Amino acid sequence: MESGLTMPSYLVLAAMKGRFVSETGNTYDNFQFMGYSDGADPMAAVSAFFDAPPYPIVWGDVEYLWAERLADDDANGHLGDYERVYVETLRARWEGGGAEAE
Repeated sequence: MESGLTMPSYLVLAAMKGRFVSETGNTYDNFQFMGYSDGADPMAAVSAFFDAPPYPIVWGDVEYLWAERLADDDANGHLGDYERVYVETLRARWEGGGAEAE
C-alpha cells in the first residue's frame, strides 16, 4: 500500500550571524539545520523554504541559506561555499513586486 508521501529532496541549512561559543570558551562558525524543502534545484528549495517556513524564524539572525540534496551527489557537502542565498536577496523579491522579481 502506497502512502502517497514523498521524501523531501533537500536539506536547508543556514549560516547564522554571530559565533557559537563553547563551554570552554572556543568560538566556531554557527551553522544550523533549518528543515527540509523541495525544489527543482538548491536555489528553488531555499526560496520555497523562505516563502513558507515550517516554524517562526527571525530572519535577521540568518546571514545566508543553502540547500544540500538528499542523495549521493558530488555537489553536496560544501557548506554553502557554492550557491549561497542571502536573506536580503530573498526579501528583495517581495519588495520588488513579488516572488518573481529578482
